[in-house]
Amino acid sequence: MAYLTQVGPAVVMFQPNGFEGARREVLRWLSDGVRVHNVDWTINGNGGISYAVYGKVLAWVDKNDPGRRHGEQPDVLDNDLDGLREARRRWDAGDLAGADFDAEAMALVERRTGVRLDVGWVDAFEELGEAVMIGDIPSDPTPPGRLGYKDPDLDARMRSASEPTRRAALTLAARALAGRFTFNDPEAVASTVDSIERGVLLAPEMRTRMFRSQATGDGDARSAVHGLYAATAAPGQHGDEPLDLLNAATYAIPDEWPRLRQTIDGLLRG
Repeated sequence: MAYLTQVGPAVVMFQPNGFEGARREVLRWLSDGVRVHNVDWTINGNGGISYAVYGKVLAWVDKNDPGRRHGEQPDVLDNDLDGLREARRRWDAGDLAGADFDAEAMALVERRTGVRLDVGWVDAFEELGEAVMIGDIPSDPTPPGRLGYKDPDLDARMRSASEPTRRAALTLAARALAGRFTFNDPEAVASTVDSIERGVLLAPEMRTRMFRSQATGDGDARSAVHGLYAATAAPGQHGDEPLDLLNAATYAIPDEWPRLRQTIDGLLRG
């Protein structure tokens, strides 16, 4: 269910519980002949900004980390991200009071569209108020993991590669991340890289240490930590998976990634 209202020439849709407006198939449908901006977030703060025009989803940007994005033109919102970048800078510096990602995401859409939500309209929502049924919109095919959105060709080839080849490719990426950043728990990093290289499960307590570790260096250190942690996920585990390591590397070491991808491409061809 969703509430609708007219704001000048624009239509605003608000869904209190759910995320239909964030689905790619819905965005393509809604953007037939127009442009659509969508902001969504979950109860624990995850979410993003989507932008679709004429049936194409041009960009999705992680509202908490605007360096993470995908779509047909993932950089199309770059000139509008200063507020979110500043919120991220404050978050990394520990200034949580100044890091209101939700408000910055909504302000971005307001600046791009000139549409401001009517506070009275929002405050008047009631469970039994007027609304519309969105209906059953079939889901589009989706990649099995995060890498498939960023680099579908590499994702598909990695999944069809032999286990030794896949392990060798992940080891290259793990070593690149481990060598680029300084970690506060080097033992956890060394154990993580070793488990990836040998293809064995990392001890649960060591994996927890990897998850909690911090890193510094030239690049997106947060992505480096997440990538190494994800690479040690057990088979069939919900959420993170080993190939997330390669997706994280595209953000953590963007300058090294083209060369690293070329090397991985050689492994897959070999």
